Amino acid sequence: MKKYGMKINVKKTKVMCISRTGNHKLKILVEGQRVEQVTQFKYLGSIISSDGYCEKDRSRIVMGKQAFGNKKRLLTGNMNLDLKKIIKCTIWSIVLYGAETWTMT
Repeated sequence: MKKYGMKINVKKTKVMCISRTGNHKLKILVEGQRVEQVTQFKYLGSIISSDGYCEKDRSRIVMGKQAFGNKKRLLTGNMNLDLKKIIKCTIWSIVLYGAETWTMT
C-alpha cells in the first residue's frame, strides 16, 4: 500500500472474527501496532455480530418514517404525479440503505 501512497489508520480500523463456535482472539498488526478486535460493528445500517448474526438497525427505519411524515402534506397536495414518485424514491432510499446486509433470520 505504501507503493500507492496509502496508509491504514490503526485507530479507526477494527477486526472481527465471525464464528459460532466461540470467541477467537486475533492478533493483527499494522506497522507494529495491534488492530483492536470487536464483537460487533455497524455496517450500512445493520449491526453485525461475531456470532454470525445481523440485526437491522431500527433507527434507519425511523428516519425514513420521519422523512415521509415531514413530506406528507407535500405528497397529499396538488402535485405532479412524477414529482411525487421522485420524492417517494428518495425517502425509501433512506429506509432501505443497507438492506443488502440484512439476513433472512
